[in-house]
Amino acid sequence: MAKAAVFAHRLDLFIDRTLSPEAQSRRLAEAARTAAGKLIADGRASSSYRRFVDGREGADEDSVAPAPVGKIVYRFNHMGAVATFALSFLKNRSPAASGLPARPKNGKHGAYRDSFWIGVNGRAMPAAAFDADLVPPGAELVVYNINAYSRKVDVQLVGGKSLSYSVPPGIFDDAVKAIRSRYGVLVDVQRVYSMRFSGQYILQQEQRHRTGRYAGRSRNRRGKPVESPALIIKPRQ
Repeated sequence: MAKAAVFAHRLDLFIDRTLSPEAQSRRLAEAARTAAGKLIADGRASSSYRRFVDGREGADEDSVAPAPVGKIVYRFNHMGAVATFALSFLKNRSPAASGLPARPKNGKHGAYRDSFWIGVNGRAMPAAAFDADLVPPGAELVVYNINAYSRKVDVQLVGGKSLSYSVPPGIFDDAVKAIRSRYGVLVDVQRVYSMRFSGQYILQQEQRHRTGRYAGRSRNRRGKPVESPALIIKPRQ
């Protein structure tokens, strides 16, 4: 639970009972604003949050009841921070830019590390256009790479034949482990073998099994979207 402390911060404030009720309320409100502002300024909490004052959502801090019953709660939206972490991890874990030109018709959209996209409640956008502060609470996130060779970079296998990249295989699996380690008490995350997205590359040639009992047989993949791994991230209920 310690790793969730960034999103669950409790401040117990001693209030001088000799103060008037109005002064006690002001002291509580000032302390709450200061604590929340520091968490945001330090990058430990999102600037997107819901505020509850004595159970009333959206009420101003100054309306809090005096001690000991007054209570101010900020519910920070952690999904934006999780999304930012996931994108940053995947980019840093990806191969360096190859220098090869982008050829969208062939499913190559430039450097792998610069081709990640994220879907927020079904609305997809490139990672470069993503704004964590606009992620609504409770959002479902899908993170993927639009390059046709995304699965090759991830598993580094084609029909049993090993491929070699400048980074180890298992990019998406490693991202799952990192997200669970840091945010596991807050979100559920899984890697899916393949997903569909707009503009996904369509295989132009037939693929065949290279090894095993089905060696030489068609995989019946021609005309179908290339397999593209992804992360699916949902808030824990």
